[in-house]
Amino acid sequence: MAQAPTFDQPQAIPVGKLFCNHGDRYSIPLYQRNYTWGEEEIHRLIHDVLDEAERDDQKAYFLGNLVVAPPSDPRDPFDVIDGQQRLTTLYILLTRPELQGQVGSLQPLVYEAREKATRALHGIIDADRSVTEDPNREDSGILRAVHIIDQFLQDPRQGARFLSHRVLDYLLHNVFVIRMPIDRSLDLNKYFEIMNTRGAQLSPVDIVKARLLRQLADPADRALLNHVWTACSDMEHYVTMTATPGDAAWRTEVFGKNWEDLPTADFAALRALLVDGRTDTGEPDVSTLLLAESTALTFDDAVAGYARTAVSDETSRESGDDRFTSQITFPTLLLHVLAIRRPTTDETGDDRQLDDKLLVKRFSDQLEDLDHARRPDWVREFTTDLLRTRHLFDTYILKRDATLTTGHESTTDDEPGSWSLYRLSRGESQGKQAPRYRPTFAADDSASGPWTLQRQILLLQSALRITYTSPRTMHWITDVLRYVTLLADRGERVDAQGVLDRIESFALSRLEEGLRPRARPGHEPETSPDGLPLGFALPRIVFTYLDYLLVLDWEAWDFTFSYRTSLEHFSPQVEDSEHLSDAFRVRDKRLLDWLGNLALVTVSANSHFSNYLPREKARNESALRQSIKLRIMAARAKAGRWNDEDISAHHEDMVGLLRAALANRPTIHDEHDASVAQTGRHTQ
Repeated sequence: MAQAPTFDQPQAIPVGKLFCNHGDRYSIPLYQRNYTWGEEEIHRLIHDVLDEAERDDQKAYFLGNLVVAPPSDPRDPFDVIDGQQRLTTLYILLTRPELQGQVGSLQPLVYEAREKATRALHGIIDADRSVTEDPNREDSGILRAVHIIDQFLQDPRQGARFLSHRVLDYLLHNVFVIRMPIDRSLDLNKYFEIMNTRGAQLSPVDIVKARLLRQLADPADRALLNHVWTACSDMEHYVTMTATPGDAAWRTEVFGKNWEDLPTADFAALRALLVDGRTDTGEPDVSTLLLAESTALTFDDAVAGYARTAVSDETSRESGDDRFTSQITFPTLLLHVLAIRRPTTDETGDDRQLDDKLLVKRFSDQLEDLDHARRPDWVREFTTDLLRTRHLFDTYILKRDATLTTGHESTTDDEPGSWSLYRLSRGESQGKQAPRYRPTFAADDSASGPWTLQRQILLLQSALRITYTSPRTMHWITDVLRYVTLLADRGERVDAQGVLDRIESFALSRLEEGLRPRARPGHEPETSPDGLPLGFALPRIVFTYLDYLLVLDWEAWDFTFSYRTSLEHFSPQVEDSEHLSDAFRVRDKRLLDWLGNLALVTVSANSHFSNYLPREKARNESALRQSIKLRIMAARAKAGRWNDEDISAHHEDMVGLLRAALANRPTIHDEHDASVAQTGRHTQ
């Protein structure tokens, strides 16, 4: 019989036993940062478990490593060196009331010398304690995570899936964390610094790169793929700069006189521009990368080796340091590039298409479906597609610009700046050529005055960005990139109206789906009399697109979309009926879950609103900035009433606006999808 691992040996621990009452305890050391995960990271963890649990061929699923320093005294807790964000999220999830019957009492997770964070984890929270937008407050992230998880579990469709016996049983018994102990005699502060700044195990991106490089026999071909890959992987700078760092003349050769041209789709021509005759773009160390094909690195190897590629200081200086923040990561960009060349009938809207967990499989399947003789050409085509798509992404997909600071529209608590949509052009600074960032669509490409197609496109993209927060659900980006790729392939001009029509068509198709109630087996969905879903069953797109329509209707061009994830009942679900006047009394309680009584706000605003009456909520100017729909509701309350008649009237107005938008949607001809597939690129 194999000997059970001791506390100082690596072991796989199922989630159900991580915090069991008679098991080990964990402590987050003081030098660790506060808990910072938001909706995107939390939902990714939950959906990863869902995907694996619902597979017909269930297998054990490993969430990742938990690096710990074992205690000197077995009665003391383990110090968590790496993995505290995931560990804290699991702890919060397991403590929710919906799961308590499955897991029972838990060992406490504590934050060393941080009483508020520890109290928040244990549910010992003052009744008047609310979520704050201050990222430095030690318990704000934890309270926010509780709210995000509670909203997910209360969702009639997603929550019901996750709380099924099959999924919960899989989570508790077949989802594992690998606990990796390290020697406590080490300098743990230094070790933590190394873990978080220098070393990383070969990632799925490295594995994909290795497999693509292996298809190319010519060292110069491999050098071009490596150069393009490295340039495109820096998502915080425009690829115009990273592909030609420090050389304005070189940049002009590749991107044209004004630095705005799309790079050539001809692989040989691109190689001549970026690699041939140059000494600063050498061939990658393929032998090192190919370790990923057969060798699993040890923990110590992961810490010691494979430092991440750093952006050169020269590139950073030229491009304005870290001014821009991309809304997707490089792995997701790679999946968008793959998806663009697929017809829209092929898995369109399938979240697995953009699931970076499946990155290696996506590329492996693509290569395996090709004859061996075809694979090198496919990799060459993918190389040029990657660079061109990244250039189109930089030009036509929104970013955040740290130089724009409105202060209330960040998509995460610590993400600086405001939404921007700029193209990079050649400018001049101190007598030298330098990048200049201009609106993607010039003023003469849209109407005059404050209403411009540029602004409308930016508003709609930001509405979609805060609607579909997970990278795997950002199919609107694929749709826009597919559209502009077709025009680029044809050599046709991309105009603002065409891009706007394309995005509106996508949003309206999702809106139409969102207005239809989703039935579950054995459960007839409840609806309002006009057939709309109720309460949490109303998807976020209904609220965000509605506010977009209200911007157009009100000409409120200074409105910005903030990261709103919380559904707010304007007239609260729990009323102080004893002190309510008839002007604010809702007699038909079914109306509370109608669209007419709901708004989408930030978690912080929802917490501050609590169970206040509409009159008090109407005075919260910070919350009112987040939603024009909420402003309309507040105006009625300020006028002295919010009751059954007001909810019904507002509901009818909003539904009418949505129905009118669907009836007048732009006509989109999808023949371009077949054209993209028929270009001879990436087809089999």
